[in-house]
Amino acid sequence: MRILFFCLFLFVFSCEVLAQDTIAFINGKQVIADSVQVSDYYVDYRSASGKLKHVDAYRVFSVKQIDGTEKIVFRPDPNDSMDFSIDQMRWFIKGEQDADRYYRGHGIKVAAFGIGAFSSMLGWFGLAGPPIFSTMVGSFSPNMEKAKVSDESYRRIPEYCEGYQRKSRDKKIRNSFLAGMAGFAAGIIVFSTVIK
Repeated sequence: MRILFFCLFLFVFSCEVLAQDTIAFINGKQVIADSVQVSDYYVDYRSASGKLKHVDAYRVFSVKQIDGTEKIVFRPDPNDSMDFSIDQMRWFIKGEQDADRYYRGHGIKVAAFGIGAFSSMLGWFGLAGPPIFSTMVGSFSPNMEKAKVSDESYRRIPEYCEGYQRKSRDKKIRNSFLAGMAGFAAGIIVFSTVIK
């Protein structure tokens, strides 16, 4: 009898998991959601934890429903000739997702940690070191010829490259700032120990 209830529970749970939609955001993130409601200005959905979430529609690209159909939420601005079309935005998001998956920048993290540790010798004035370094490294985009991508042919698509470079710059800024602050904290601890 327990086995029957357990099997019934698994069946109901797996049906509940399968009965969910996927929300694709403009920043490349994807969220599995339930009870998705799309209006002109907002997208409301229930997250996996059951909480009701409310996001601006301009942050959402599309909602892929359980039956495989996709509802495009993104609307290009017809008055802005520089705005992406739907297909261009799809490539831009693909570039962001690949950068999130493949771009690491470990060398920059090590350099940022060293800069932070070195700037700790200036005391509290050294707190400016990590943000300055993060800003400097964030101004450079990765070389797309050397970047790791999911498909070599994507390198020839400008919107894909733009999305990849934007996401990798964001990751460089965030990671170098965090590594720099960790280096600063480690330097403060080491120097205060040495001085004592």
